[in-house]
Amino acid sequence: MIRRTLMRRAYNKGNWDVAKNYAFQLKDIPKERELARSVLIRSHLNLGNYAEVIRLNSIWENSFDTLSQKAEYSLDVQNNSKTVLHPKIIELHNAQPSPEISEIEWNEEDLAENFLQEQSRLWMIHPNGWTYWDMPDNYVLSETHPDLLRLTAEILLYPWHNVKNSYLEQSRVLGTLPSLSFSAGTDSTAAYLIMPENTILGYHRRDFEGLLDHRNADRLIGFLEEEHKKSILDIPSNHEIIRTYHFKQVGFSSDFACASHLILLADHFDIGAIAFGMPIDNTWLMKGRKFREFTETSYYQYWVERFSKVGLELLLPIAGISEAGAMKICQNEEILPFLNSCLRGDGVNGCGKCWKCFHKNGPLGRPFDVKAAEIQAFLQRRPLPTATHALWALQQLQLESEVPDLKEYLQQDLSWWTSSYPPAKEILPDRWKEEIWQNIAKHLPEMESPYPIEQVDYSF
Repeated sequence: MIRRTLMRRAYNKGNWDVAKNYAFQLKDIPKERELARSVLIRSHLNLGNYAEVIRLNSIWENSFDTLSQKAEYSLDVQNNSKTVLHPKIIELHNAQPSPEISEIEWNEEDLAENFLQEQSRLWMIHPNGWTYWDMPDNYVLSETHPDLLRLTAEILLYPWHNVKNSYLEQSRVLGTLPSLSFSAGTDSTAAYLIMPENTILGYHRRDFEGLLDHRNADRLIGFLEEEHKKSILDIPSNHEIIRTYHFKQVGFSSDFACASHLILLADHFDIGAIAFGMPIDNTWLMKGRKFREFTETSYYQYWVERFSKVGLELLLPIAGISEAGAMKICQNEEILPFLNSCLRGDGVNGCGKCWKCFHKNGPLGRPFDVKAAEIQAFLQRRPLPTATHALWALQQLQLESEVPDLKEYLQQDLSWWTSSYPPAKEILPDRWKEEIWQNIAKHLPEMESPYPIEQVDYSF
């Protein structure tokens, strides 16, 4: 009894070595075995004795598998290798559903063969498991062109699997309606405000527990539905988990994965174009740091062609507008009180501690803590993330002192950052080009030639 008390006391105080020694003395006593073994193996884990944790679990009939998994992962990290998933990721994987009748196997030769439907749920098998979308009740898989399925699989899997340039029939007729991958953030909202009135808005809803909080988005969606009489296509899915099988954080597999639901529903709604809220920070500027001829990049040329081959136009309405320009568009609308780009907000406010709260909410006059760990981590990175916009935000917020090593760059005139870049008009599909550009002109002036953006190089 005394040793048990001393063991527990030592463990609770974080004296792992002392707790481990007492636990070792008690580990084979029947009445003390369960607790003592737990304390012993946990103490070894806390001390970083990962190999010993794995060994003890193996001789104790794998009674401590969760702790052993943590040890395996930590040992993996220690050895600078990525072969073992974090236990929380394993738990997330194990919690995912699978179809009742899983009669298909992964087919790399024809990606369209990897889909099946159960009621309103559309399933896709991939090399690591299953993912799904909960579609409208009247959706029918057999009425969806196979090329749409193939493109969906490609944008979700190409970073890790050999699926680029996969077979396409190229027989789907171009649809008539434009659509927008709508996140309810600032960039996609700005895109919505300049798109044609008949644009279909498609919201992707992460269908599993995580840090992302949908309340801010739901507040804006509710406003658009009530005040703008805009119907929002809201599709739950778990495809953001695919990244985690490849030692990446939860999120979109690629830039276009956020529109997988719209691609799959293109025939259902006669969609002929899919728009993305991709600002100039990621088009003519490479990661906001350095100018490039965007239309000459293999990235742009490849995806424009792939979308075209499945009867879809790739539409980038804010490709010539910065994140600051997108904010200005939203400021000119009644929509602003309902808009919040923070992904961790409570439905009204942002968290005040994330990068989005700094560079998107801050310039709008919303509170944030510049000393918050995440904000400081981003500000101290070199090259600076979203460099041009971050420098502009620092100027607007008069926070130049936070990055004294960038004083030279912060003295530059960045007033042009809220103007549109005229060459971006030429990549818009002809049938909506003039309408979209006229809508942009209602909010933003055009940059004057010679365009200052073409001199940007912040790859310091």
